[in-house]
Parts: sequence; C-alpha cells; structure tokens
Amino acid sequence: MTKLMLLPVTIATGIFLFAPVGRTEGLEFSGFARAVAGKIDTEKATYEGYDNSISFSEKSLIALQADYSFSSSFSVSSQLLLHTDDDRESGIEWLYLTYAPSESFQINAGRLRTPFLKYSDVIDVGFAYPWINAPQQLYSSYLFSQYEGANARLRRSFGDVVVDFEAYYGKYEDELESSGINVDVEVDNLFGGVIEVNYGGLQLRTATINGPKVETTIDEIAPLLQGLKAAGFNSIAENFEINDRAGSFLLGVSYDALNWYVSGEWMKVSSDIDVLANLESFYVSYGYYVDEVLLHLTYASSRQSLNTIENTIPVGVSPALDQLYFAVEQLNSFFPTDDLDTWTIGARWDVKTNIALKAELSILDGKEGKSSFYDIKENNFDRNAALYQVAVEWVF
Repeated sequence: MTKLMLLPVTIATGIFLFAPVGRTEGLEFSGFARAVAGKIDTEKATYEGYDNSISFSEKSLIALQADYSFSSSFSVSSQLLLHTDDDRESGIEWLYLTYAPSESFQINAGRLRTPFLKYSDVIDVGFAYPWINAPQQLYSSYLFSQYEGANARLRRSFGDVVVDFEAYYGKYEDELESSGINVDVEVDNLFGGVIEVNYGGLQLRTATINGPKVETTIDEIAPLLQGLKAAGFNSIAENFEINDRAGSFLLGVSYDALNWYVSGEWMKVSSDIDVLANLESFYVSYGYYVDEVLLHLTYASSRQSLNTIENTIPVGVSPALDQLYFAVEQLNSFFPTDDLDTWTIGARWDVKTNIALKAELSILDGKEGKSSFYDIKENNFDRNAALYQVAVEWVF
C-alpha cells in the first residue's frame, strides 16, 4: 500500500480503536456467520478443498463488522473475518473511511472489496445469495477480490429508472490459489468501473477490472526459469513469466418477479501475458419460491485457452539440454486450464428473518486433460464428480 493510501486507513484505525470505551452513540455492530459441510464423491481429486470425506473447513466462517459515524457525512467501517480454510488468512477483511455529502454520492478510501461481479461485495455473506457455492467459473480466485485504494459511487434516477455508477483505483497484493497452484500477485495500478441499471425487477449490470501490469511469483517454476536464463534461453524464460496486462469485462442481467427470478452473468478475462490467453465464463440461474423455501437450478460453464510456448532447446546435443527441453515441455502443461460445466440444484429455507438453511448438489463435468478447477491426485481421474453441501447461514 502506498503512503497516500495508507493514511486514511491509519487514521481510521486510530480513531476507531481509541474511541471511548463503552461509547455507543454513532457506533453500530453487526456480523454474519456460516457453517458449511461438504464432500465430493471421488478419491482421485479435490474440488474447492473438498475430498471424499465430510469437511466443515472449506467455507465456514464468522465475521464482525463495526461502523462508526463521526457525523452525517463521515464514517469508518471495519470488518474482522475468521475463516476455517487453511488456504485463507483470517484478519481484517476491509477497513475504510466514507465521505457521503448526499444520499446519492459517496467516496470510500482504505481497504475495500473489488466490486466486479454481482455478489463480489458480499461473497462471504452466504445469507445474501441463493447458493452455498457460487458458480466457481466466475467466483473463483481469478479476480482480485480486494484492493487498497479509493472508490466513488454515484446514483441517479430518471423516472422509474435508477442508475448506479462506480469507479475505483488502487493496489492489489495477495496470494491466489487455483487448481492447487499458489501464485503471489501484485498489481500497482488496479482500476475499473461498474454501471448498474435498475427498473422495477429488472437489473442490467456491466463492469470492468484492469491491471496494466500484473506481477507474479510462482515458487514451483522459479528454479526452472532461473536454469533457463543461466543456460542462455532468456526468451523462453521470459515467455513463462507473468508480468504484463490483464483485465476482465462483465455483463449481467437479472429479473426478480418476487415469487421467481432468473439471473445470469457472463465474464471474459484477457491478457497480454505470453503463456496465458483468454477465459470465458457464464452462468444462468432460475429460482422459484414456495412460501419460505427457494428452489433453484443453475448451469455454469467456463472455457480457457492457453498459449503453448515454442520450445527451441535443441535435443540430442547433451544430456543437460535434453533434461532442460523436457522440463520446458512439462512447464507448457503446468498452468491450469479450467474448462468446466456444472449443474447445481439446491434449496434454501429461511427459517427466520436472519437464519437460512441450505442444501445443494452440484454435478461437475470437467474436460479430459484439463485441470477443471480440480486438484488432481490420480492421472486416470475422468474430471467428473458430484459435490454435496449443506449449510447454515446467519446474519446478526
């Protein structure tokens, strides 16, 4: 985080922590929690951390949020998240200052959620959406979930049409995990925008996210890249380095008729990174309410293409070069290709206004020879599995 972006967070932390003990005027607490159990029906792979034994560790969490208002225009918000997943750190999920001179305009600065997908802002709040597991073809670790910077939000009404605009800018630095591969990612100039149009039960949404220079470190391949450079194959090593532009574009539409709804999002990720290419993903979801019970069906799909780097290392010259050649061939197949089709059927029962019970079955149809979001343990795995989940969602 730059010193400029760190300043409002530091001020907010200081004021919040050193407010008079016991003071309740202007201070509000809220929170949410979810307990999720799940398993898949195969021993040959894991999916989203789930294996063939029942686990509560992958999605369960609890969070506490505090909002303190200094005046009608200035406030500070902080959220502490405790997560049971070993691959995700617990701690301060967001911390930001808000300046809202009117009901239609506000500016936030600090550590914020990246507002790209429809449920990006609330993806940890399972009570806020119908699924237990949002479609991973979009709601996975491809995107930068949070950033340190600032955003501006503006709302305008044109008769019965309400339009929301948002623009944001900042820095992202974190570790992403996809198909069992850990990647340290840093983006210094992350920016994007959102336009959302609402008319009655109809909502149209478009969003962008851009990283002009995405710098990454992958520990698994770093020694090989160093070896290629030491042997004089700098151009091959540079092609495998992820250090260039990446961005994504989103279109979304939904219609809510109170007793039923239909919604969908389509996303395209593109980049100038040599070893990566494009990813297109979408989902379509339908839900119908029977009293307090929601029944829903979702189809989601993703297609990813990778560029194969030309291997110009000569074969048969020396054992060392042969070894390096075959290492590059393996590296060409190292990066995950997440082609996956999913059918999800589920039910949600709102037992109280703040508590929901959910049950869900997802049929995962991956593509042979692709990683398909799995962490594959046995090569003969056919990329097909069923994911079973139940959950309790709570807001307070």
